Amino acid sequence: MNSGPGVFRVLALDVGTVRVGVAVSDPLGLTAQPLSTLQRKPDQLFYEKLANIVEEYQVETIVLGLPIGLKGQRGDSWREVQTVLEKIRSSWPDLVVETFDERFTSTMAQRVTREAPKKKKRDKGLVDQVAAQLILQHYLESKRV
Repeated sequence: MNSGPGVFRVLALDVGTVRVGVAVSDPLGLTAQPLSTLQRKPDQLFYEKLANIVEEYQVETIVLGLPIGLKGQRGDSWREVQTVLEKIRSSWPDLVVETFDERFTSTMAQRVTREAPKKKKRDKGLVDQVAAQLILQHYLESKRV
């Protein structure tokens, strides 16, 4: 699946109960771009769309934002991510699937989207996409250290 020496794609997911923000890295794994927002339900359609993205972008690694509270608590959102994580790992056993701390990404995404034009602000999925982009950018930066 590798596109060449030093070339790979990383996909990040900001998993919510209604929507999933999706971001993808450039082929060199340096930058993150928001890609789309997928509806979580029905499950089968969500995983079909995800499969199309994995194939189209030749993804080798999927990173899921892991919602952990400031004091390390794990709530319903954490369990939701674990469910998606297990399904992705069983569906794509050849991919690297990781989690990455997503603390503050939704807050930062909301700040970023406040600057968006009015038409974009009405797109509820925009915050999810930007959150996925922030998760991915932080993940990529952590791998370069």
